[in-house]
Amino acid sequence: MVDTPAVTPIAPAEAQPAIRACLFMLAGSPFAVDVRSAREVAVFDDITVLPRAPAPLIGVANLRGTVIPIVDVRPLLGLPVQRLGRSLRTLIVRDGAIQVALAVEGVLGLEPFEEIMPLDDTVGAAHRGFDLGLLKWGDGQATLLDAGKIVQALTRQMRGDSRATGDSV
Repeated sequence: MVDTPAVTPIAPAEAQPAIRACLFMLAGSPFAVDVRSAREVAVFDDITVLPRAPAPLIGVANLRGTVIPIVDVRPLLGLPVQRLGRSLRTLIVRDGAIQVALAVEGVLGLEPFEEIMPLDDTVGAAHRGFDLGLLKWGDGQATLLDAGKIVQALTRQMRGDSRATGDSV
């Protein structure tokens, strides 16, 4: 009789989350961006307002020696514009070499999500194609935004390009 060694079953690899996202509030609703696009959260008290600046550009600020544009993304997403306070809380996002600070109402944290749910027709139309899907968050949902598309659209808008909203011309 041959003695066979005991075989230990291989445990299945733990499922990796579909996405890790940075959650934040805009116009009273939760939104998210992939953490690979989110750089950091910064609060700016000293903002330089630029005369005749394009509509989304609130101003610029110094972030550790780098001048960074601070933008209001609400109009781009079809959200109501809100009066901004003197001190601005921002989420800094990046697309390639371009970095902008999005004015937000608050940052809710970083969380892993198992799945990205498809958009329903009303959400996709409301955010003009900048959303990738919905994330189940608590008892509700957060809209996952494409930070790269947003940065590109803001860049075009600030340069005066008519395709800034993502609408075809």
